Amino acid sequence: MRKILLFSFAMLGILCLYFISFMDKPAEINLDEFYKYNGEKVRVRGIVRNKIGSLIEITSYNAIGKIFYEKNEEINYGDEIEAIGKIGEYKDEFVLYASSLKICRKWYEESISLPYLLENYEKYVGLDVNVTGYIYSTSKSYFYLTDEYLDYKIKVYFENISVNKGDKVFVKGFFYYDSYQASFFIKVNKPYHGVEKYD
Repeated sequence: MRKILLFSFAMLGILCLYFISFMDKPAEINLDEFYKYNGEKVRVRGIVRNKIGSLIEITSYNAIGKIFYEKNEEINYGDEIEAIGKIGEYKDEFVLYASSLKICRKWYEESISLPYLLENYEKYVGLDVNVTGYIYSTSKSYFYLTDEYLDYKIKVYFENISVNKGDKVFVKGFFYYDSYQASFFIKVNKPYHGVEKYD
C-alpha cells in the first residue's frame, strides 16, 4: 500500500513538472503581430535579412521583425533562427529583446540549383546563398555559372578562380540585384564564402 502511495505521489509530481514546463513555454507568434504582445514573452522564427550591431532583421511569410541580441557573431544573412524574449518598443516600433537565440539552419546547409534561385529570386536577394551549377566561362575576377541545359546564367565575382569550364561547382556567396543593369549577380567576398567542386 505504501509503495502505491509513493508511486502515486511520484506520478503526480512528474505531471506537475510537465504542466509547469508547458505553461512556461512562450507562444510562437508571427512577425507582424509584435504590437499585440507588447511586454509579453514570445518566440519567433525567421530568416536573417539584415544585421547591424545587435539589431537583427528577420523575415517570414513576407512579414519583417526586428530582434535585439548581443551575442550574434555567428549569425549570417540567410540563416534561419529562432528567438525567445520580450516584446518592447524601440524608436516607434515593436521589437523582440531576445534572451535566447538559436540557429535552426545555417544558410550554406541547403544547396539550391541555379534555375531555382533565379525563378525564386525574391526569397534570396540580399542573402548568402549556396548554389550549384556549371562553369560556363571564366575571366580574371569573375566567371559565369550556368545550369546543365544552359538556360540560366549568372555572373559570379570571385578573385581566386581555380575551376575550369564545364566543372560542376557549389558557389557560396552573397546574392545581389543590380537595379541599374536589371541583373542579378553573386559576390564571393567573405571568409565563409567560396567555390568548391561538386564531387
